[in-house]
Order: sequence, then structure tokens, then C-alpha cells
Amino acid sequence: MEQDHQPATISPTSEKDWRSLQHQEFVEQVDLLIRTAHMIRTALNNSFAHLEINEVRYAALKVIDAIRESGCSQSELARKLGQSESNICTLIERMESDQLVVRRQSQQDRRKRVLQVTEEGYLILERVKEYHGNVSQRLLAALTPDQRRQLTGMLQTLLKAAQVQRSQRETVRTVADSPSPYALRDIPAA
Repeated sequence: MEQDHQPATISPTSEKDWRSLQHQEFVEQVDLLIRTAHMIRTALNNSFAHLEINEVRYAALKVIDAIRESGCSQSELARKLGQSESNICTLIERMESDQLVVRRQSQQDRRKRVLQVTEEGYLILERVKEYHGNVSQRLLAALTPDQRRQLTGMLQTLLKAAQVQRSQRETVRTVADSPSPYALRDIPAA
């Protein structure tokens, strides 16, 4: 008995299954990024823990030091690190008490206070950069130079997408999240 061989058609169910599989792939990729980032953060923190600094403090010192000419405000630091200003305020208070940073009046704008890395903070920053470089080199040695360039490009693209998504979430009010019964869609928050 000969079986009929009819061409397969895509049913609405198989399209749904494909989307579900694609969705699952996206979830797995993001989970992989999160696990990788956690492992890298742990390796970095372990490498310079004896200096009594973590990667968040390192990132703050690095940003403040990089823009020392014009001065770095707390709000600018918050923006560059993707943190809330209240979190940065707490971080800076602790770093100030540990004599890693100081707040000074801006030379360009007397109304503004800027952050500066202290001499002690700078010495720690330089030591941490060395440890960070060693850990980074060991971690990325598994990749070829071309793979590292591709990775940099992909990570920059993902970072931009995450920043856009965060920006949209912070500046757009919808009816559901607005306290006013007369809220308009797509109006930037005040």
C-alpha cells in the first residue's frame, strides 16, 4: 500500500511552536549572558578583594578619574553607571568615608559640586586596573582576536538596546502606570 506524500503545510500551531522555540532561545541566551557576567564579576571581585574594593567602587573610580578635567557630578556618575542617584549618593558617602573620593566645588560652575579621586583612591585604582587586566586577559584568552572584536561589537549592540529600553521605560508614561486618570500615552515624564 502506497502512502500519499503531501507537502507539509505550516499550520497556525506550528508557527506558534516556532515562536515559542525562538522565545525560549532568547531567554536562554540572556540567561547565559547573566551567568557569564556573574562569573566574571565574581572573578574580578575575588582578584582585588584584598584591596577592600569591589567592581562597583572600581567602576565609580574609573569614571570619576576619566572625566576629572571637567569634573564628575553625582548625577553624571549615576547616568554613566546606569544607577539611581540615591544609590550613587550612598556609594559616594561610603567611598568618601573610606577616603577614596572627595566632593569639591566645580571650577567651571561654582553652583555645582564635583567628585574627585583622592591620592589613596588613585593608588588603589591603579592597582585594581592591573588585577582587572590580568583577569580579563586570562578570561578572554580562549577567544581569537577576531572573536574578541565580534564579541565587542555584539556587546556594544546589546548595551545600546538595553539603554534604549531603559530610557523608554523611564520617560514614557502609559495609562496603566500613570497616577492620573487623564494621562496621555507616549508623553515624557516630568
